[in-house]
Formats: sequence, structure tokens, C-alpha cells
Amino acid sequence: MNLVGKCPPSPDALAAAADRGFDNVELHLRPSDLDSVEATAETVERSPVTALSVHTLHARPDDAEPFQRSNALADRLDAYLVVHSQYAQHTHTAQLDAYDFTAPYGYENNPGMSAHSLQNLVLDRGHDLVLDTAHLYMAEPAYLDSLTGLLREYGDQIQVVHFTDGTSLEDGLAFGDGDIPIERTADILDSHFDGAVVLEVMPDEQADARRRVLEWLD
Repeated sequence: MNLVGKCPPSPDALAAAADRGFDNVELHLRPSDLDSVEATAETVERSPVTALSVHTLHARPDDAEPFQRSNALADRLDAYLVVHSQYAQHTHTAQLDAYDFTAPYGYENNPGMSAHSLQNLVLDRGHDLVLDTAHLYMAEPAYLDSLTGLLREYGDQIQVVHFTDGTSLEDGLAFGDGDIPIERTADILDSHFDGAVVLEVMPDEQADARRRVLEWLD
């Protein structure tokens, strides 16, 4: 399991991620980061960490430019594109696919989207899934079984996992602040997944999350 931090592509944030012990990060983009894809890419390339993945801006699915610029940055950095927006549903995948992403990419599951829906709308249509554990927890009473089943059956279509604590109503919580069985989640990921695990908690909480996971898996 490759534990990955998350931060915006600013020099200070990238350096702070390295100080927390990460070699790799997922980029959390702000609109200004895409004013110049080239300049942002150069900032990341000069930093002490590597961008393994790039999260799209939270744009409306009919607004092509933010998705295309996010893709251009991922392509420039040889990174994986996480396609996700609070304004887009998985019924929009055909519309988003029409933007002809050139970077390898996958669709992140929305909060409350069941495993059955993800199979029908994403996986069985041949798309990659970026599996957010907290979003899955919101949907599945048998969360651990659903997580295990998705990783076992569709492991070749899941390259990135977002790992965080949460409740049935809230995600992005620090480890231990929610209801998700996070240690058992870590065990399942260790057993059934060998890709990038993005610790999707607030930056100041990422070092603690990394420490906990390493201790659990030791």
C-alpha cells in the first residue's frame, strides 16, 4: 500500500507534505492553480514530493474548461486524474468522457452511492473507480463486506483509494473522530489493494493518520 498525502500545489504546502513523511501527494486544486497549467506543473516538479494524482476542480459537468485544464495538469505531471465534482453525478460520465481525457483517470464515488450503483454506472461500463471509503460507508450498512467485494471483484479498475474517517452524514474527519472502523478498513486495503491510498483528512491531521496506518500494519 502506497500512503499518499493531499495538498494544494503551492510551494509551502508541498514542502509541508514532505515534512509529514510523504513522498507522493494528490493535488487538491483551486481555480487559480489552473490559470497557468505550465507554472503549476513547474512548481510541483521543483517540490520534494511527486504528484501521483490530481483531483479535478469541483465544476459543473457542462463546463468543459476546468475538467480539461485539470486533465492537462495531470497529463503534464504524468499523474492519475481523479474525476469528481459535487455538481456531477455518475449519470454524467458519458458527458465527462466526451472531454477526451488524455491522462489515465477514474471516477470517484459520490457520497451515498451504493456498490450496486457503482457497478452499474461506473465499473460494468468499463470505467475506473476512485474508491472513497467514507462515501461508501454513507451508502452501505454492510460497509466492510462491500469494500472487500469491490476490491476483490474490480481490483483491476481501482488504482486510487481515498481513506478517511466519517459518519453516515459527514466525511473527511480525522482518524478516530468518526464511526468508520478505520483499523479494519486499513487491514482490508492491505490485504486486497496495492495502489495509492490517499489519506484524505485535513493537512494537519495527515501525519497522525499515516502514523496510525503504519502502526496497524506493522
